[in-house]
Amino acid sequence: MRIRALLVLCGLCLAAAGVSAQSGLEFVPRFTRLLKQDLSSVASYLLPTEQPTLCANNNGNCCQADSYASPYGLTYVNSTQQLFGGRTYTTFFYQFHSNHFCNTNLDDAQCCTASADNIWVDVDPTLKVKYVSFNGQRLANTEQGEYGLKLGSVNLRVDDAKNSIPVAVTVEGAADSLCPPPGLAPVPGLCELVVQGATSSNPNACCPATITVSNLQSNFVPPAGSAFQCSASLDNSPFKLEFEGVSAPQTVAGQQYVSYNFRLVATGSCRADGVHDCCHAQLSYLDMKVTDLGITAVQLDGKSVGFSTSSWNEPNSASYRSLVVDNLNLVADDLGAVGLPLTVTVRLSADNAAGKDLCDASSDPTQGGCAYYLHSEDGFCCPSGLALPSTVVPPGPPGTCNPATNVPASDASMSLAYYEKTCGSSSTTFNFLLANHNDANCKYGYCADVCSWSLYLDPSVASQVAVGHELAVNNGKQVITPGNVATGTPAALTFTYGPAGASTTNFYVTLPASAKSLSGLCARNALPGQGNKACAALVRSKNVYTMVFFDETDVFIKPADGSSCTAGSPPPAPACSNAKPLADSCLAVRSARYNTMSTSAVFDFALVPADASATCVPPSPPGRNVNVQIQLSAAAVDQISTRGQVRPKTNLALDRTSGATWTVTSTTPATSLAFEMQGPLSLSDVCRQGVSPDQPANSCVVEVTGDNGCFRGYVAASADGRLVWVSEQESRSRGVDAAVVVPAVVVPAVVLLLALLVLAAWYRRRRSQKYATSVSSGSAGDLSRPLAAGSTAGSLRDDLSVPSASPSDVHIRVPGASQGGAAPGGR
Repeated sequence: MRIRALLVLCGLCLAAAGVSAQSGLEFVPRFTRLLKQDLSSVASYLLPTEQPTLCANNNGNCCQADSYASPYGLTYVNSTQQLFGGRTYTTFFYQFHSNHFCNTNLDDAQCCTASADNIWVDVDPTLKVKYVSFNGQRLANTEQGEYGLKLGSVNLRVDDAKNSIPVAVTVEGAADSLCPPPGLAPVPGLCELVVQGATSSNPNACCPATITVSNLQSNFVPPAGSAFQCSASLDNSPFKLEFEGVSAPQTVAGQQYVSYNFRLVATGSCRADGVHDCCHAQLSYLDMKVTDLGITAVQLDGKSVGFSTSSWNEPNSASYRSLVVDNLNLVADDLGAVGLPLTVTVRLSADNAAGKDLCDASSDPTQGGCAYYLHSEDGFCCPSGLALPSTVVPPGPPGTCNPATNVPASDASMSLAYYEKTCGSSSTTFNFLLANHNDANCKYGYCADVCSWSLYLDPSVASQVAVGHELAVNNGKQVITPGNVATGTPAALTFTYGPAGASTTNFYVTLPASAKSLSGLCARNALPGQGNKACAALVRSKNVYTMVFFDETDVFIKPADGSSCTAGSPPPAPACSNAKPLADSCLAVRSARYNTMSTSAVFDFALVPADASATCVPPSPPGRNVNVQIQLSAAAVDQISTRGQVRPKTNLALDRTSGATWTVTSTTPATSLAFEMQGPLSLSDVCRQGVSPDQPANSCVVEVTGDNGCFRGYVAASADGRLVWVSEQESRSRGVDAAVVVPAVVVPAVVLLLALLVLAAWYRRRRSQKYATSVSSGSAGDLSRPLAAGSTAGSLRDDLSVPSASPSDVHIRVPGASQGGAAPGGR
């Protein structure tokens, strides 16, 4: 301990001996927080001291540091926070005065009447000082370094500071205090300071070290010109940033990367404002508000540039991350006519949230986009904006209306709302309500009728969606533009019609997966201003269009508690009242079959007339029409309407409420209604369930209506792994009639098979007669075994089978009259 104290005293002596008295500017303050950190370094610094023996006779070898021998002090009065250029700035207000009591008994260097030439404030080194105001004017000759903030060349006399001089220090960010707690008095909010001054005989005579005092003023009003202000408008900026899109994910060494593409462009229309003229400013650095995605590289004009990320805290809001691209040093002429591309590459980790974006758009969720700030070299030009796509809004498909004028949604008579979501066991349907308010009393700025509207889809699911609508007359009028997964170009689903006058229309979009969200359906960054909203849509009239952005929180009918979807489908509209049993009808769907595969399912409903001998009621007189209705789910109707994979296609009406209504004549032969669905579906997925209390599970409601009344029943289905679907184009190439759900065995094969069976039966009969004796002795041989089945793999039916053979006869079962490969009426 003695050795250390000796070193300190030696250091003091060396410091005093090495002082130059030529200029007060060579003084370097040592705040107590630095002294506490490293005592061994005292000898390398000039230390303010109170030792009279060293300062006697004003020999210029030291300065007097006793605060009681100084008239100067600094009083803290308040602080404010302001937002410029998207960034918060905190200003701390003080009053510098010479009203401090000066003890002449301690004043060996005559500092009670000394000048105040420089003021040192121990500012927290983690803060960045942007602006210092002294007596209402910017103090240009300030320096911030490791020893704090130096307010240089204030050059005051005692009388100049009698009435207190306002001092304001502005720092970047939302700061609670300007200084770390002083070592002299470790109280938060106070600052250590040193006032360096001169006497008539010694320019370095005085360096009183003290702390600020606090005198908070209520209803404080900052003096004019005391707080920092920068020009934040893009109108007064030669630069702006545009967003061009996101690249498709790329895999390098097993890791996925995505590039966000921006462009730094010249505005070309800069106008100076009343704060600062920034039209010729030099761009120092770019600051962007980002999420916590891992940024790995930043390139400007194809060349790597330095960048940093750090947390940033705004007042009254959560913290966010800031991406700073520094040392740009650009003027507008450097950007050229097309600007400079700026690419930010991020690494995607396995735990990244689905759909997470680089840009944190929380500051402006209505527009979204990427919030950015541009800062000039001198700090007085700080324009901010949202980086939005520079591309124009994509036009509608050829042949649809293509207005050129964009208007706010609130100014147009057209409106689109995300209305409801319904979930099935294997599908999710999104309901959109498009309204038109163009009546005689229309009070909107733009009164027009909807001619089309588009919903922008994720290109990876565009081929999977099914669409629905209220009016069957619009079947087939929807256009899906596929987009491009590799380039990230969104797909578009366009409805080429819409409501007119004062009316509304419901539209339905279905994904073949349960409990999906809008983020799995829609494309990100599809339209300018979409931001962090999941979906973007465009509603068009002949003259104007509006852009609509929404996500799950905007749903009109909120989901039930504990469920991501509202339950069920719209209630059915039964055709029958006082229905008779379906079993009493002479024409009915009595059986169905299905085949569920990995990506699709095929369904076949057989419409079969009753046997001539059966006791039944014809639904209509001979030659009259009969309506056969199968109550399919709304999602199934959407798929059939969208894809058209159904037979027959004539005399078939599809409705989301009532399902499929098939018009036939009362004397129609046996036929079938068949269709293919996307997804591994079962009967309960395509048929409405719970239509009535007595409906069995996994069954379909069938209603047959004619002149003689209506009949209702419930039809179950059996799985048939041989049931497959062949499209019309494929069936023509194979020579198979396009009007059937493929049997793999066609008519010529059936004729040949029948001939072979007849020949086999004749041959067996001859054998049974020839070997009757051996049979009676107990050796049945082959006659005791059933004949092989008469159908081949892939056929729809097993009608041509022979159940057994006896020595006396062979029973051959042949199909009755049928159409389209349907099953006969009975067996």
